[in-house]
Amino acid sequence: MKLSMRSAVLAAALAVTVPVAFADAATTQDEGGPRSSLTILVPGAAGGGYDLLARETQQALRANGISGNVQVLNIPGASGTVGLQTLVEMDDRDDVLLVVGSAMVGGVEVTDSSVTLEDVTPVSTVTTDYPVIVTPASSPYDPAEAAEFLQAWKDDPQGHPIAGGALGNTDHLAILALADAVGIPTDEVNYIAYSGGGEVLGALLSGTAAAGVSGYAELSDQIRAGNMNGIGTTAPERVDGIDLPTFREQGIDTVTSNWRGFVAPPGISADQAAELEQIIAELLQTGEWRSAVERNQWQQTVLTGQDYTEFIDDEVATTRELLSGGAQ
Repeated sequence: MKLSMRSAVLAAALAVTVPVAFADAATTQDEGGPRSSLTILVPGAAGGGYDLLARETQQALRANGISGNVQVLNIPGASGTVGLQTLVEMDDRDDVLLVVGSAMVGGVEVTDSSVTLEDVTPVSTVTTDYPVIVTPASSPYDPAEAAEFLQAWKDDPQGHPIAGGALGNTDHLAILALADAVGIPTDEVNYIAYSGGGEVLGALLSGTAAAGVSGYAELSDQIRAGNMNGIGTTAPERVDGIDLPTFREQGIDTVTSNWRGFVAPPGISADQAAELEQIIAELLQTGEWRSAVERNQWQQTVLTGQDYTEFIDDEVATTRELLSGGAQ
């Protein structure tokens, strides 16, 4: 199966520059709507990746007067789909955004959710980062040669359990895509899902898992300390600040992006959607946002309108095939 379409779309998005003329906040706030008050829904608990993005957004919007009153509300549950359902029920409201991303796409599939991303209004993607695959320092495989571990994994998938985040999230999809790229049937992957990065590290350090997958930020301290060997990232090319090879440069054609963005409730008008898109465009031009991107080692990616809609459609198709075990 070809997994390159969404990678190409994201690569194009990385080059997008959004021209912005900042609105007069005092005038627009008097008119009500999202310039006056904006609620950002987080489909997960405090402290996760979605929550971090929401709070960085909140700080930048407030600091620059882009919206007068920005609140963050956490709604965890059912792999993010409780938050999605909440947004759908806010039909016609133009003062609410929901953080979504790769994990939401997978969450909809693994929970067989009655609401999907087709039921909301896409606004804009904003960031992308990429999972990192590690083996413990005690691993018998050469840390400088991903191929050695990957061959052993291919020879005995069940004997090489992989630790990562929840089923359907980006960690899980990255492992399934990597398996597909090296010729392992995805339904034979022995993936152990954990609720957080700390549990993934525990599984690796205890020898429960042969390898693990998470975001670089969660693994970087352990890699630097020599407790973990980073064998590759799923980025299309090397990422500034991450001194690890990509799988592509090691001859394995796999790319999995952990993208995040915003969607709005259904039923809003084209003008209301455009105003929310403009608010996000202004956000991306602030110094606070640029600092957040650098601090969190994100890559800024911007897809809006039909491009965003088509990207989500492609993500859904790819995710569905990976999770069904049909990616060959």
